[in-house]
Amino acid sequence: MLYLYLGYILAQSYAVIEKLILSNIAPLAMFFSVVVFIIWSVFPVLGYLLAKICKAKGNLNNKTLLVFGLILGGVENVLFHFNILSYGQESVGTLIVFCLSFVLAYVSLNKPLQQG
Repeated sequence: MLYLYLGYILAQSYAVIEKLILSNIAPLAMFFSVVVFIIWSVFPVLGYLLAKICKAKGNLNNKTLLVFGLILGGVENVLFHFNILSYGQESVGTLIVFCLSFVLAYVSLNKPLQQG
């Protein structure tokens, strides 16, 4: 789950860094903003953890999880960039990524397909 989270936070971090650079706020407020961002970014990928607790059989390696984390973060960014979701619907975007990460826990790209 750590690599999924790292990929997701990397995809989301450019917007946060841009906002912090362009804003004129105190350093302590910047620190608080980064802490809140790191904590809030955990929620979308908790779907993966929930699925693993429910005994999901997915088997993805760390690099694949990192890539999927980047993809999930990109999906959320695209939803807002193309106005599919408005900026008042952040919780909907979080729920979408939560559900996608839940489904991701059941994906296994490392096992060969059974032929019958």
